[in-house]
Parts: sequence; C-alpha cells; structure tokens
Amino acid sequence: MKVIIIDDEPIAQDILKKFSQKIPYLNVVRICDNAIAALQAIQDIQPDLIFLDIQMPEMTGLEMLRISNQKNTLVIFTTAYHDYALESYEMDVVDYLLKPIAFERFLKAVTKANELFKLRHAQVSQVSIEKTHNGEVKTYVWAKEGRKKVQICIEDIIMVQALKDYMELQLPTGKVILNVTMNKIEELLSPPFFLRVNRSCIIRKNAIKSIQDMHVELTLPLAKKIPIGPSYWEDIKKHIVELF
Repeated sequence: MKVIIIDDEPIAQDILKKFSQKIPYLNVVRICDNAIAALQAIQDIQPDLIFLDIQMPEMTGLEMLRISNQKNTLVIFTTAYHDYALESYEMDVVDYLLKPIAFERFLKAVTKANELFKLRHAQVSQVSIEKTHNGEVKTYVWAKEGRKKVQICIEDIIMVQALKDYMELQLPTGKVILNVTMNKIEELLSPPFFLRVNRSCIIRKNAIKSIQDMHVELTLPLAKKIPIGPSYWEDIKKHIVELF
C-alpha cells in the first residue's frame, strides 16, 4: 500500500516511518508536516493509506479530511488527544491511534487497514453496463455473498447498511449480505443517485419519501426512518435542494 504520513512533529514522523518500514506491505512515499502540503500530495499520489495527525497548524486533520473527500483512501488518525475519538468514528476512519504509539497497537491498526484494502480490491468485480430491450441502461456487478457469487443490479439497490464487517443490501426482491467494505460500496453508489446519510447507511435518492427532524423516511414496502449523521447533513442538502 502507498502510504503518506501527515504530522507536524518530526519525532512522530520518524516513529511512523520506522514502524512502517517493518511491515512488508507498507510503502511510505511521502511525509508532510502540514495539511496544506498534504492535500496536494494526496491529489498527486492517490495513496492507499494515510496516517493523519489531528492537531496541526493552519488546519486540523479532521478539517483536511473533509476537504480532501478521498473516498478511496484509508485513514488512520494519530493524536495525543482522546477528545476526537467520537468525531473520527463518524468519519469512517480505519483506526484511532493515541500517542505515544506502541508498535503492537500500530500493527493492529495497519493489519485492519490491509484487510480492508484487500477486500476492496477482491470482493467486487468490474462493473458491466447493459441495455434492456426498451433501451433502459442497467449497471451490474458481481459480488461475493458467503461462498457464492451473486450478480447485483446497481439501479435496484434501495439501501445499504453496515453490519459490523458486512454490508446488507436492500433490493426489491429482498436482502443480500456481502462481505465488502463501506468504502467500496460507496465507490459504486455515488451521488447524485445515491446518498450517504450516516456512517453506516447509503440510500437511493429516489427512494426518499420525506426528511424531517434529521431523519430520512424511505418508501420501502415497510416505511423505514434512517437517522442523518450531523457530518453528512450539509452534503445531503446539496443533492436534495430541489425538495426544499
């Protein structure tokens, strides 16, 4: 995995670099000491994993992550403060490492990142596009459900919910449980047709019945209300402006 270390402390940079050099699948390609330089590096390099300090001058790691909007990059936060744990959890990062970082804890975090990286590249195959007899375009992917491979029509997906290490897809014909990451699903179900409403849920835009009190109500066979995560609200408003 291509790795970028983003930290304004030279000692922390050295520790993360030395730890990474002990792991065969980690390749540190850039070290940045501020968020501004890191944003450009992320655009240029398109890393697979970044170690991101939260407290930095000019811009925090949390602010930088919101601006970068890198859905394909795995993130491990590194910080000396407990205060950001809840907020980082909502941002769907891989892990949250507290300084001083022990190698055993570092190894646990990067092992998880590597597993997610391999899942992302192995569990969902290439997208195929077909036209139906009436000219309607349908997009299909092959995905792994347990021990079998299933073909899923993207346009049929109503909602995706994270269930620990699995994803539950709600289709008109029922539910499918996939062993795939939320990041990979989000790559396939991008706006404006799909919206991520909280850390663990993506919904199809035309399945929205109403929005009230920071909840989305869906037009499923049985109407269901889904809470909107505070950090997702501004992005949702951009895509549903016509409803207001």
